[in-house]
Amino acid sequence: MSSPTERLKRFAFMQFAREFDSRFEAMLLTGRISKWYSAIGNEAITVPAGLSLEPGDVLCSLHRDVGAILAFYLDPARAFPGLFGEGDGRRPEPESLLYRLACQVLGKADGFSQGIERSYHYGYFAPEQGLLHIGMISHLGSMIPVATGCAYALKQHGTDRVAINFIGEGGTSTGDFHEGLNLAAVWKLPLVLVIENNRYAFSTPSAAQYACEALADRGPGYGVAAEQVDGNDADAMAEAFARAFARARSGGGPTLLEAMVGRLRGHAEGDGSMKVVPPEELAAYQAQDPVPTYRRWLEEDGTLSADTREQIEKRVKALVETAIDRALDAPAPEASVARRPVFPTYEKELVLVPSVIWVTRPPGSRTACRRAPRPPPAPAPTTP
Repeated sequence: MSSPTERLKRFAFMQFAREFDSRFEAMLLTGRISKWYSAIGNEAITVPAGLSLEPGDVLCSLHRDVGAILAFYLDPARAFPGLFGEGDGRRPEPESLLYRLACQVLGKADGFSQGIERSYHYGYFAPEQGLLHIGMISHLGSMIPVATGCAYALKQHGTDRVAINFIGEGGTSTGDFHEGLNLAAVWKLPLVLVIENNRYAFSTPSAAQYACEALADRGPGYGVAAEQVDGNDADAMAEAFARAFARARSGGGPTLLEAMVGRLRGHAEGDGSMKVVPPEELAAYQAQDPVPTYRRWLEEDGTLSADTREQIEKRVKALVETAIDRALDAPAPEASVARRPVFPTYEKELVLVPSVIWVTRPPGSRTACRRAPRPPPAPAPTTP
């Protein structure tokens, strides 16, 4: 059973994620950005996931998981002063991380990938802050083996840390889903795989994609614990994550969670993919919108007062507006950044194996590999 403070924290970050995403939707409509993949409607899944992560856990995200990113990156006490006690002293001030995130999705030089691209295709590794985040691969499904590899590394290091990854229901029809989940099951890896099932893979209804009643039913076939959860219910998702993370940390292996959620936005905004959702079905999803629904629940049971709601909404609006306004004025990347080396350079030769030498070329160029001649056999010993 969640405490009032835990539930309030969920609402605060769900409102945060909604405000951040809505600002970019507005910029798309006014021509400030050219494309946007909205995460609206997924907050009750991603925020409890991010809040479940502990220092040293690994987040492997996709394009609708900004709720998990915000909840993982930001210290609640510093993001919402006066509501959640003292800061953890581990994560930096929220303004700096939020500014870098805004720069990232705007393609600015101060983004995590220095403006190489404009989206969530980036990684952020700050072990001293307890933050390990691997951003998405465009080919949906391909992140699952990556997350499985992260879980394998965590297990090899003898820790109780966990890797979490998200996938849409469409990505479960890829070979990577099978390979990654099967390997995690066989090796009992600390992996939590979350299916964000909005019933339409880009524009394909579920009935045209798979015949099973629930994608969670695939879990037992791999020997994996699995359950289907209401993805609009933040409390139910938090409880499911608590079970999954406890299982992973205790050596019980992976968990497959299928979070059922309504389709509130298209695959990308303006791509026409919402046309396949019947109007009456869309109306039902809109009535179950997780952010206003959760707010209403907390108000009705006395967890969220009018003053606290106003405090959270003002703080979120101020943080988001400040970060995005700063990012809009931030410098674009230098052209030279696009030509930065992909391969490492070294000051001297490195011998990796007896028959291979890595040779360094001038700075800024690729390293090259050549075969070195095998040393001559040692002379046979002579008898005195």
